[in-house]
Amino acid sequence: MPVPRPSLALFAVPLLAARIVAAQGAASTCSLFRNGTVYLDADRRAENLLVCDGVVAGVDVRAADHPSAELVDMQGGAAYPGFVDSHVHLIAIAVAMSVGIPLNGATTSGGIAAILGEHGAKLPPCVPAIAHGFVFDDYEAWSLADLAKIDAVTGARPVMIADQLGHSYIVNSAAMALAGLTGETPDPPGGRIVREDGAPTGMLRETAGALVCNEAIFPLIPDSLVRQPAALFFQSWAAMGYTGVIELMGGPMGRILKPGLCRELESEGRLPLRIHWANTFFSLDDLESYRAGGADTDLVRFAGLKLFVDGAAGNGDAWNSFPNAKGGHGLSAIATDDSFGPEYNIHRIVQRAEELGLDSHYHVGGDLSIEAVLDAVEGVARKNGGLRTRHTLYHLGFVTDAQIARMSALGEHVVAGVQPSLHWTYSKEITRQFYGAHADGSYPYRKLRDAGVTLAFSTDFASTPLGLCSPQEIMRAALTGGGDPTARPPLSMRDLIEGFTVGSYATTSARDVGRLDVGYKADIVLFSRDLYSVSPEKLGPANPMVLAT
Repeated sequence: MPVPRPSLALFAVPLLAARIVAAQGAASTCSLFRNGTVYLDADRRAENLLVCDGVVAGVDVRAADHPSAELVDMQGGAAYPGFVDSHVHLIAIAVAMSVGIPLNGATTSGGIAAILGEHGAKLPPCVPAIAHGFVFDDYEAWSLADLAKIDAVTGARPVMIADQLGHSYIVNSAAMALAGLTGETPDPPGGRIVREDGAPTGMLRETAGALVCNEAIFPLIPDSLVRQPAALFFQSWAAMGYTGVIELMGGPMGRILKPGLCRELESEGRLPLRIHWANTFFSLDDLESYRAGGADTDLVRFAGLKLFVDGAAGNGDAWNSFPNAKGGHGLSAIATDDSFGPEYNIHRIVQRAEELGLDSHYHVGGDLSIEAVLDAVEGVARKNGGLRTRHTLYHLGFVTDAQIARMSALGEHVVAGVQPSLHWTYSKEITRQFYGAHADGSYPYRKLRDAGVTLAFSTDFASTPLGLCSPQEIMRAALTGGGDPTARPPLSMRDLIEGFTVGSYATTSARDVGRLDVGYKADIVLFSRDLYSVSPEKLGPANPMVLAT
């Protein structure tokens, strides 16, 4: 997957500049943004903004009162609080890019083997090979014969290959041997080892990927290989207009905790946005290590926990009350009781997270997964006399009207993480393939908003192709109902600006960002035109242009 280099100069980054000056013990430095429109939030506008040491110091001030302030010409553009992508996997893809091989939608074992054979020999010795981007109609059909084709071109080098959605994985025999995965290895909760005559074929579904990646793949990839692709991804997101991301640092295939790498880039002045990182975990057993990533800095902050409750709807694995086209009800990585063991009981997990004061993010596509989380959150609220933390439910493919009402009743403690460019455009036909008529009412983002549920917008990159990740592309999808406004009632531009700013930050404990009021961090994105003035159909990565963050 190509990683674009930013095509613009970040002409004014007062936050970073202020930090460098302060470190040298110099006096306060101020900038006055003028000659454009400043949106303090989705509704309120101002003509200028005074920023001192990276913090908003004044709104609609008299320039004559601040003669020493640097004048920043907005060139007639419109400035907004910095946009935040509330759900990304940039680190995981940076790891993949560091030793990665692009599959570009390969659909057969022979096609995958040919690409691996061509590119594998170019990789550094003693590191695994990682590839991303295969697409199959039937992930259960992978056989030992298919595995043999992969083994023939990879030999003793461990290999892990992720599909486009990042929820199914192919590993070779060398990787399985290194991880100790055999025919006796049981399926983990929420995962499946595809077998033939009892032998693992190398196809691992959902959380089964962690059996190999956590032990045999990720520990072998040094930070030195990940630094450059990670820096390029961060620059690319800044170039698209994001000043922050919620980086989930893992997936069903395991945890990839790299906050230290992010802090190194920050100390070198190479981190152009805020990283709020989450600790992906799978049970109570590894919840207690939630702060293994170290202490917060200004730009790198701990955001809480990420839990996979069910599988990807795009692979037919959302946990639903109705059967999918494969005849099952999806995969559940947790249980509502101790049937998987107490460590997988969602009620115990939510209770412990609340005790620790940790915000939680949940992968919930199906109605049963949503029901399980809401039951647990409401149960803890009743037991504790209220909630301390935020609970963000991502995807919400088959959320019911009754569940939307329950989310609304929980108020600020529940946030809906939504991805219009992914679910309303890119994967809408895949949803119909697995769920038939149920797809007609899927991803009801307008209903959530009308009920008063806070929305947080995101890409879920790399499930979403890179070309659909800009805020403008997400806006176009959301404002047009993915091209079908009857089936998917559109959202408004106000919904989007609010959701990219205070909505996305509502998924974290950060309270000094998200708007441009006095005392808030001056995280700013400047567009060439007012977003409210652009017709939805004409929105795109270069319309309006991002002039700076």
